[in-house]
Amino acid sequence: MWWTWLVTLLLLVAGLLVSPVCLLAAIALSAAQSAYLLQKYKSAAPYAVQIRIALTLLLVILFPRAWRWLNWLPTIGIILRLVFAYCMMARLLSLMPWNRTQPMSLALVQRTFLTPPKRGNPEHGLPTNDSPVGICELEARIAAR
Repeated sequence: MWWTWLVTLLLLVAGLLVSPVCLLAAIALSAAQSAYLLQKYKSAAPYAVQIRIALTLLLVILFPRAWRWLNWLPTIGIILRLVFAYCMMARLLSLMPWNRTQPMSLALVQRTFLTPPKRGNPEHGLPTNDSPVGICELEARIAAR
């Protein structure tokens, strides 16, 4: 559902440049997506669910006026996801203790954030383009390899 990411991006940009009410709309959309995905998967384990919940929490935390300028970080992250298929949130979440089996190391962090997003990349075992799994789910598997 790339279009929900695009709408979220547009709301974030409008919220930063035009009116904070648009930031509230972005939070509401992200919360609705979180609820929808939780209902769809019946679990918070899939990365699609974790990503939307994490984004919702991040947007809520960054809503107060003093922190509002930091909303550029998730905005840039969504741009990277839409334009380059680089899902920073999935990569970050893949390093969380509940998502990894190997010990944290500098090599793991480097591989997680510096491996290019490409299906079928032998460096991190991503499936080919015909995989039904989304790019964020695939990128989250980088740390697991």
